[in-house]
This record gives sequence, structure tokens and C-alpha cells, in this order.
Amino acid sequence: GTIRNVIAGQAHLEGTIRGLTQKMLEHIKQRLQALGQGIAQSFEARVELQFDQGGYWPVENNLELTQQFITYMQKESTIKYQTTRPAMTGEDFGFLLAKFPGTMFWLGVGSTGSLHSATFNPDEAAISAGVQAVTKFLSYRMGE
Repeated sequence: GTIRNVIAGQAHLEGTIRGLTQKMLEHIKQRLQALGQGIAQSFEARVELQFDQGGYWPVENNLELTQQFITYMQKESTIKYQTTRPAMTGEDFGFLLAKFPGTMFWLGVGSTGSLHSATFNPDEAAISAGVQAVTKFLSYRMGE
């Protein structure tokens, strides 16, 4: 099983699966189990599936809070708001959102380097602007 013309006695596959919701991930897990059972039955083999999220839950924003956040950011003239498409990122924040209502947003930092790379170089002025925008939103929500 170590060269292309030798049939392996066993194989080990690993991968990453992402979804926009936990329900979607559960559906994917069920489908993988069904596919594995079908393959095992077809080839008289044994298929074992281990599905480990490793603590990474999908980022599921609270709909009501997110809509309030978007509405506020769009109306606030001092904030540069831009809509982004949903992304299947692996974020620790998804675990928190599974426990507490919240919303995740991207703070545009204008880096020419890609995220999580040695070339990532954010415009640090974006941090102050982001803190001010979130502070204004929280004050608005609290009725101040």
C-alpha cells in the first residue's frame, strides 16, 4: 500500500468540514455516515468515521441583535459600513455564540496581506474606529 500499483490493506483519510450552522454540520455528519456505510457494504470493508469539531462551532449570529447592529451601522454617518457575504471560517467566537446571543462582524483593517499570515499588516487606525463604532452601538442599545 505504499506505491501506486499496490492495493492498500487500509487507508486513513482526514479533512476539514465547515458549515454555516450547527444543523448543517449535523446533516453533513449524517450524510458522511451513510456514505461510509454504503462504501463499506459495497466493498465488504469496514469504515469508521470520527467526527470531531474540536471546539469550533459555526458562527451563528443572533438574528435580532445582528439586524439591530446592521441597521445602526448603516444609519450612522460616521461609520463606513459594508455588507459582507457569510463565510465558513473556523472561529473560536462560534463557541461563544452557541452559549450567548451575539454577532460577529469583520473590522475592515485594509491589510494587503492575508489573514493569519506573516504578511498580514492591518491599519492600526481601524482598531480605534472599530472601538468607537461598537461603543456608539452599545450606547444606542442601552438607550443613552
